[in-house]
Amino acid sequence: MHQLGGIGKVLAGSRKRPQLVLLDHGLYKELSPTLRNDYAALWKALVFADVNAIKRQSIKLGAGEDLYVLFAGVVTMRPWKKIIQQDINHLKIDGTEEDKSEIQMYASQLVSEISLLLQRLPREILLLLKTNDCLRAVDYSLGSSVNTFVIIARESSRTVAELKISRDGGILSRMCARLDILKTEVRVCILQFIDWVSYIYRRLHSINM
Repeated sequence: MHQLGGIGKVLAGSRKRPQLVLLDHGLYKELSPTLRNDYAALWKALVFADVNAIKRQSIKLGAGEDLYVLFAGVVTMRPWKKIIQQDINHLKIDGTEEDKSEIQMYASQLVSEISLLLQRLPREILLLLKTNDCLRAVDYSLGSSVNTFVIIARESSRTVAELKISRDGGILSRMCARLDILKTEVRVCILQFIDWVSYIYRRLHSINM
């Protein structure tokens, strides 16, 4: 994991092909396989709104049983009621004034709890949170048309599967890991299809009105 400290530390150019040059290397931290597995499993649970898995992985990462809901909110920058919605876009931040005011309201009301949470979390998790914020800001600034949470679901599932195989490279373990990736892909496709149907329904409803 590389922690990019701020803007102005990369140089984008193009000769024969696009280039991205890192000018300031910032902070580096190598994540242990266990931490990588737990963090990837947390994101997988968040994308699929799996409440039990969110709680389990948050506790493993150091949030504790009393602050796992807050931890999920800090990671996603979404309120708990949105996190647990069964919707492929439930973690998406639209950047509206309503979104901003809601985040500011929660931040002001939970200052002491946030401070306690940050004291508990390992330093690696704090760096991950900062990196996550940077990536979220870049994604929003570029106006990405791609649902990044679909990518996160797939990559987190792949990471968990690879680590499972590395610990136990047996045939059965490999089959289970591949099956888990397939199940994730099916769930993503189902959610995308439901989202598409909902979008078509809303469009038709607005035309009829």
